[in-house]
Amino acid sequence: MRLPISQLNHLIDFGVTEQIDTDTIDGSTIDFVPKQRFHCAFYQRSQNQQYSLLGTKLEDTIVVAVRSQYKIDKTMLAQLDGNDDVTYRIITISRDDSHSLQRYDLITLKDVTKGDD
Repeated sequence: MRLPISQLNHLIDFGVTEQIDTDTIDGSTIDFVPKQRFHCAFYQRSQNQQYSLLGTKLEDTIVVAVRSQYKIDKTMLAQLDGNDDVTYRIITISRDDSHSLQRYDLITLKDVTKGDD
């Protein structure tokens, strides 16, 4: 996949949720803890692809392209552009297996704050 470097104009944090001690009466909370930060670009699906996803569990997903990283796995969560209100779960990772220097993985994300699977 060819992608101009200028389109990588968003930041994405990959991380996990951990129990954080708050030193309050509540004791602790479960928060997103970022582990890695990358530049990413939103990948636009064609209209035909959008229609084919209707009624599937991929209907309300977004796709981002990041430089090929084998440190990212499906157990991680993601947050875009420092927005702490929305956390995404990784649905699929489409790895670029070409042997070019500029490889990009397509990562499909689903908003977990909506609560639907």
